[in-house]
Amino acid sequence: MSDNAEFQMPTPDPALGRLSFLVGTWTLAGSTVPGPMGPATEVTGWETCEWLDGGFFLLHRWETRFEVGGHEVRDTGYEFLDYDPAAGEYRTHFFNSLGPYDAANSHYSGGFDGDALVVTGPARITRRPNGDGTITVDSDIPTGDGTWLPMMSYLLSRSA
Repeated sequence: MSDNAEFQMPTPDPALGRLSFLVGTWTLAGSTVPGPMGPATEVTGWETCEWLDGGFFLLHRWETRFEVGGHEVRDTGYEFLDYDPAAGEYRTHFFNSLGPYDAANSHYSGGFDGDALVVTGPARITRRPNGDGTITVDSDIPTGDGTWLPMMSYLLSRSA
């Protein structure tokens, strides 16, 4: 940097603003879908989303509980969402209690389908804002033939 250059603070891409519907503290209630994980079971928990200083990353934290094969699963984790303007897509990187970080299996990317944020990686996650302020979250797993099989669906409601 030359002596005459003035430092300019970087600014987040305006596309990040579309993620603002996720900001808040949420209670989570829903169910798994009968299928590969077994019979349908209740899913409960909480989520929070907040902007990191600077506004370049949305930090998502969660804890969910559900049952698989008679065993309670407690899934806790952190996810960082951002926007890649060169690729024109939203990206997520997550770290959770169900396994070690793996660049191929802990990364999702995608965009908006109408108002819904849809990201794909080892699964497909759709987060759709509802008119009443809640958010519907659907998780689907690939079947191997290019289609998706519903795995879990839950509703996020703002916590008081």
